[in-house]
Amino acid sequence: MKNISVCGINCAVACTECNKNFEELQQNPCKGCNAAKGKIFWTKFIGLDTCPIYACVAGKGLAHCGECPQLPCSIWEQKDPFMSDEQHRQGIEDRVAVLKNM
Repeated sequence: MKNISVCGINCAVACTECNKNFEELQQNPCKGCNAAKGKIFWTKFIGLDTCPIYACVAGKGLAHCGECPQLPCSIWEQKDPFMSDEQHRQGIEDRVAVLKNM
């Protein structure tokens, strides 16, 4: 079974890539956003303890963003600086499709 995060990312795939690419995660591997309750490694780089999307979903008492009528909301606009605008837009479209089918 896939480990889909609240924002539609397949954590089984994303965490495998992160664990390979980040030295600190090789000693303490990512188990996915849901298992970590949104307290994932990259949030420290933006000065937060919890992923803002995870915090929003938890605060609204939703299972995932696909249950929210505002999907995708302004929180999703924050772009990874290593992604092109096209990659970012495609990533949002792909994740929304996953969430709409949950």
